[in-house]
Amino acid sequence: MSLFSNPRSIAGVSVSLLLCLPACGGEEPGKQGGSEAPVTQEDLQPQTQLTERPPVVVLGVDGLTWNVMEPLFAQGKLPNLKKLTDAGIAGNLFTDRPTFSPMLWTSIATGVKVPDHGIRYFMEIGENNKPVPGGLPYTSNSRKVPAVWNLAGENGRSVNSVAWWVSWPAEQVPNGRIVASYAAQAQAALLWKPLIMEEGLPELTYPDQLADSISDLLYDGRPTGPLMAEYNERFGITPQEWKFAFLRDRFFRGVFHADRTHEKIFMQLMEGGEIADLNLLYFGLPDVAGHYFWRYRAPQNYTYLVPDDHVKRLGDRIDRSYEQMDAWIGEVVAALPKNAIVMIVSDHGMDVANADDVTNVQSGGHDLAPPGVMILSGPGVKALGLQQRGDRTLGSIYDVTPTLLSLLGLASGSYMEGNPLRDLMTEEWKATNPALEPMDYREGFRKATRPRLPMDNANDLFLESMSALGYVTSGEEEIQKKIDGK
Repeated sequence: MSLFSNPRSIAGVSVSLLLCLPACGGEEPGKQGGSEAPVTQEDLQPQTQLTERPPVVVLGVDGLTWNVMEPLFAQGKLPNLKKLTDAGIAGNLFTDRPTFSPMLWTSIATGVKVPDHGIRYFMEIGENNKPVPGGLPYTSNSRKVPAVWNLAGENGRSVNSVAWWVSWPAEQVPNGRIVASYAAQAQAALLWKPLIMEEGLPELTYPDQLADSISDLLYDGRPTGPLMAEYNERFGITPQEWKFAFLRDRFFRGVFHADRTHEKIFMQLMEGGEIADLNLLYFGLPDVAGHYFWRYRAPQNYTYLVPDDHVKRLGDRIDRSYEQMDAWIGEVVAALPKNAIVMIVSDHGMDVANADDVTNVQSGGHDLAPPGVMILSGPGVKALGLQQRGDRTLGSIYDVTPTLLSLLGLASGSYMEGNPLRDLMTEEWKATNPALEPMDYREGFRKATRPRLPMDNANDLFLESMSALGYVTSGEEEIQKKIDGK
């Protein structure tokens, strides 16, 4: 009998033990050896497994990069991120190629590589490794393996998850509250199209009634809603006659509205002490800021002329997006109990891109897979601060889920590419939280199926958003090179 619950089926069922994926090879920086003698999960008495643990909070921040953060640290402009860094340990997170967000964020959430989780691009990829004509954007039912929220919920841990990439339709997670994302940066187009607001995006939440409790926040987040004033105060207004920059600003505003709305939803989920054992929240603002505004931040690195007045008005747009992220992170951390463990991860870094191409919407990029950021802070975490350059890698994107499982007192997946980063924890923590023998959780996990459409025209809205971001505008040959990781 399957230990997994079927999506959208009987609510409130709580079962333990489950899921997994095919084994993978390869060695990434930061993989931990078997220095600790593992015990099996069965060796632990039930009352030991279910003792109260510090809540774990994962803030996924797309495109967060040290080459922006460190100068801002020096200027005292990211006090919340700096405090977390100084109180814990921080460094690089090895990523992989190609650096497409749905692929990487799914790897982060599963601990496995792309062929094993099946989310192979933004839209469907065929057996020939080429985009399927008329292919649909990947959705959660297309994922071949369980995500960390499935594993936590099915093993008796409570879960809050908001806006993670490729999490729509919201999966039934025992002990869980899920606010799904159809496609992260494209989410704004789907949440706030006039016809959608009347009925709401279907299957946006699990349980279904959660949608009612967040409807006011979704309504306030609409493009013409009260968040406009917040955006204008932080970023100012881009003149409409600057057509290229104005169009970038319009899309960037949508991402701001989506991120701020999701942060408000996350905060609401934690109100009244309802923080879960595992809490996940995704932000996309720094990634979009980096893609759009790097030319204004470092105009000297481009072969074409970037107008001085544009630089004056938009040159600090990336820094301001980081300051905004710091403020939101500060709000989240302030609402946490003191024993919370906070992990901040990005899927990749970012730097100058397309320096010779004035027409490309992306002037910042990550095709060469610059490492992402990892910050871990809280009780039991070594207080070593930001690691020195040249020896800064803490682990890989594949180590995130195994590490989260370890922090939750659960065994890692024997099929996972990564391993728990237990060496980031103190000896005292490791002594009271023994390493567990990895398990194969795969049995009973539902089969992957073709992507689904949440509504009519959703595919068009998705493509429009990804085109605006510069991901699906290049020719077929260039797309193929990226898919192949070249």
